[in-house]
Amino acid sequence: MGKKSSALGRGLDHIFKDHQREEVEKIIENENKKNGLEVLKIKIDLIDPNPFQPRKLFNQEEINELAETIKQHGLIQPITVRKFNGRYQIVSGERRTRAAKVAQFEEIDAYVYELLSDKNMGEWALIENIQRVDLNPIEIAQSYQQLIENHGYTHEDLSKSVGKSRSVITNSIRLLKLPTQVQNWIQEGKLSSGAARSLLSPDITDPEKMAKDIIEKGLNVREVENLRKNKNIPSSKTKPEMDPDLCAFISKMTEFFGTKVSLNSKEKNYSKGSIVIDYYSLEDLNRIQEMMDR
Repeated sequence: MGKKSSALGRGLDHIFKDHQREEVEKIIENENKKNGLEVLKIKIDLIDPNPFQPRKLFNQEEINELAETIKQHGLIQPITVRKFNGRYQIVSGERRTRAAKVAQFEEIDAYVYELLSDKNMGEWALIENIQRVDLNPIEIAQSYQQLIENHGYTHEDLSKSVGKSRSVITNSIRLLKLPTQVQNWIQEGKLSSGAARSLLSPDITDPEKMAKDIIEKGLNVREVENLRKNKNIPSSKTKPEMDPDLCAFISKMTEFFGTKVSLNSKEKNYSKGSIVIDYYSLEDLNRIQEMMDR
């Protein structure tokens, strides 16, 4: 058997900080070797899915294609599992395991951790999927939320661990405030996360209905914003046209603060006016204040 290990060789933050641009599978293999693990053959019937797997949707067509590749060339990269109650749970490699089953393999090569905590296993599964961009926007948001709720991560911790800006983390998690049906449309690829975030505005009283309009009309993010304004903020005055440079500035501000930012001006060239940063709760306001104090 491979050498026992109580946890990964180093903390996850340290691992991913050092290897942001490397393939995650290579990182995992390196960690397995550092922990002295050998590649063993495990009966597939004894392997259970990762209970902390954030990925809910698996493309069966892609699984079948991978199965054909495995039939022809074998399993190039072993999976990683942990021993649990006389069986094994997948830490990394659920797609490969599913494909191996389709290919009717009875055994699969695997690195085996005899001792691995739920915390380490959950963190690894979540960060691996996020790094590999295998998740849809809602699964990513749920992954971030799980790390925050179950493992005490802050937005800043997540930013460092997964190589995303803090505003990206915040914007992602905000998607979970949308109605369930809207989240389903995002997962199905019918609604982009950018368009969906515009539905979080307090001006929108029925985000599900607005989302349905967006999908049926095939609107982009700017058209969604115009639709929101026209439907929810009637105005007797026509606002001045904004030039592309100012639009780019607003986009950067929105990305940085992770919330809606707008310019109010009576001047045609926006030579003077005010910058408005929206917030939706005291927690949101405190978050913005902390960002400005940095």
